[in-house]
Amino acid sequence: MATPTQIDIDGQTLCARQVVQIARHGAKVALTAAAQARLEASRAVVDRIVARGELVYGVTSSVATKTGTLLDPARYGEFNRRLLETHDMGMGPLASREMVRAMLVVMLNNMASGRLGVRPVLAHLLVEALNTQREFKVHLWGSTGESDMSAVANIALDLYASTELAAGETIALINSSPVSIGLAALAMYDLGNILASWPRVAALSMEGYGANPSIVSDVAVRSRPFKGLRQAAEAIAAQLHGSHLMSAGGPRHLQDPLSFRSLPLTLGNAFDSYDFAAGRFAIELNASQNNPVVSIEEQRLVSVANFDMLALSMSLDTLRLGIAPLVTSSTERVAKLVDSFWSGLDSGLLAQDEIGLPGFNGLAQVHKGITAEARLLAAPVVTELPSSSHSNGNLDRVSMASLAARRAVELAQLCKPILAVELVVAAQAVDLRRPPRMGEGAQQLHRFVRDLVPHAGGVQRAPHPAPVLEALETLDWQLDRI
Repeated sequence: MATPTQIDIDGQTLCARQVVQIARHGAKVALTAAAQARLEASRAVVDRIVARGELVYGVTSSVATKTGTLLDPARYGEFNRRLLETHDMGMGPLASREMVRAMLVVMLNNMASGRLGVRPVLAHLLVEALNTQREFKVHLWGSTGESDMSAVANIALDLYASTELAAGETIALINSSPVSIGLAALAMYDLGNILASWPRVAALSMEGYGANPSIVSDVAVRSRPFKGLRQAAEAIAAQLHGSHLMSAGGPRHLQDPLSFRSLPLTLGNAFDSYDFAAGRFAIELNASQNNPVVSIEEQRLVSVANFDMLALSMSLDTLRLGIAPLVTSSTERVAKLVDSFWSGLDSGLLAQDEIGLPGFNGLAQVHKGITAEARLLAAPVVTELPSSSHSNGNLDRVSMASLAARRAVELAQLCKPILAVELVVAAQAVDLRRPPRMGEGAQQLHRFVRDLVPHAGGVQRAPHPAPVLEALETLDWQLDRI
């Protein structure tokens, strides 16, 4: 992916690809003139309200059980600092460098929207931190999805150590969701690329199995008019163009196991789930997660529940659920390919196994283990509920959005070796089946695998999929680039 040298942040048009360009590939950032103007205008709204002595949650009043308690203006700075320290309670593993940078981008974009009411200096320090590759220690545990307070406190106490925070700035910072949204951006980008590449891998498995391609026929697609189904069927058919499987007498069976026969359905369902999640995420990435929210138009602060990340959490749950049948089907295809009863090929996919080695069965077992972990990540989290005794019963529901995002990131990481193993096994099956003609796309993918790992013959062990995995990472999981 070509990375621009600079990405302009305006608080309104940020996308997942740009988050990845900044977080993973080091693109620099700059605030647009319009964003700078909104920052100044929104802060002016807050300053006027503070000057009038109005009672506003977290700005001129305390928070949680002490909501309504008027703060001493002379101690705003002290209150802000201590409020950050109160929430600096994160635990568990530290976020990776790219995760932290994704969080910083989300924080900056949120400020640029003009809904927070923070001074421009806070945004400028974020720009500087991103452009100088500054690192922060951020713990990933401790958020229920109703704002990622502990993670923000980790960042803010470090980034603004020499800056006294003005009235309302700490509540604007901690009532935000950079962990949930930043990690979701990384996961959405990676899973989008992985899903787009999956039909190519599926087509190679079909060549190796000698599967029946009637599943991608126009008749099959018209009979179930789902957008994702058509997208998947057309993508698989494109890879099989020119294959002997598409000719009369090409397939081995009239009906294959469902892991092959339902390929357009499982892939299509995953595509539809992704489209739903992507649409919701695109809105959330540039929406407000704050309380209170500044209205420049109406010159006031409004108490809201924008920190409730149900929309994002539900979207990510839907996406993970949509991908779960895809990964389990992949394991079943691998199992069928290495089993001579199902594939009609040599046991374990080794043609000359004089000493009784299990061949690719060991690799199939590893694949099954990785897939089991991926499948378990699909469990929804939006139904989780904490005790309502916290914060005087005020926080009586949660979205668990940060957990949903972390699971989406983990799922993307696990999908990569799942695909790589299926590719290696499918390529070996193709070698043994020796189809008279392969689809043009499938043949190209087979050559790609063979350039990386050798065919296993005789008593040679099954090749480790690591070279394929590394090559796909280099391609950013965009198999149309091979």
